[in-house]
Amino acid sequence: MNAREYDPVEQIREMTNGRGVDVALELVGLPLTVRQAVQSLATLGRASLVGLTRETFEVAPYAELINKEAEIIGVSDHLASEIPELLELARTRKLDFSQGIIRTIPLEAGLINAALDRLEEFGDDVRAVILL
Repeated sequence: MNAREYDPVEQIREMTNGRGVDVALELVGLPLTVRQAVQSLATLGRASLVGLTRETFEVAPYAELINKEAEIIGVSDHLASEIPELLELARTRKLDFSQGIIRTIPLEAGLINAALDRLEEFGDDVRAVILL
């Protein structure tokens, strides 16, 4: 379902007969999507935050966490020391990212900023690659 057309939290509640989910994996890092992950939790649920951000988000401690005995945890999907090896594997084409790339963007500030703006609007730039 498209989050622009339907409230994801309401849809999750409907699909789970009002229960919510045991685990919500948040990958975007927007305050809105983090809140939606927390709000979609069932009793004893866990919101696993992977999306990178410096922004804060609101949470209703009693209704969304304490009363449900729910958790919010941070999850790192990689170590900083692994990045050089990943870049080398991609450069030598031993690691193929082509199936995950939705769009490429030239290395121009205006185009990159526009793509970042579209990310905040759930645009089509989620898996964009900047080309040199």
